[in-house]
Amino acid sequence: MNKKKIIAWISVLSWLLVIFFFSSQNGSSSSNLSNGVVKLFENFFPVSLNPEFLSLCIRKCAHFFEYFILGLLVCNLVKQYQNLGKKEYLWIFIFCFLYACSDEFHQMFVGGRSPQILDILIDSLGSLTGIFLIFYLKRIRERKKL
Repeated sequence: MNKKKIIAWISVLSWLLVIFFFSSQNGSSSSNLSNGVVKLFENFFPVSLNPEFLSLCIRKCAHFFEYFILGLLVCNLVKQYQNLGKKEYLWIFIFCFLYACSDEFHQMFVGGRSPQILDILIDSLGSLTGIFLIFYLKRIRERKKL
């Protein structure tokens, strides 16, 4: 296995563990992390928003970006083995979607956490956005070659 493949595998597996770690935090630990980010946000951007609303936005953005990165990393991994085409993009999306489902299922067993379909939708949208970005950048490169 070449170096790029090894790095791609390590990146994907590490990111899956990061997502699993965040999902393994109990409700109060997760809330403390979100509240810490809210305080940071309020220090840098002095706007008056409801802290609960801001915390909710930060949580949902975190879901989106976790899976946005996962979509990018899985695209990179698959690209190490074959050209990315419609079928590959679809399988990458299915993988990310199934991991999001398993992530929410996992939260059923974590104190103070519960699975939410909205989170699966946000996760899926994040991964789809990452996958689309790779697709779009690939198309731009292909057009420049012409």
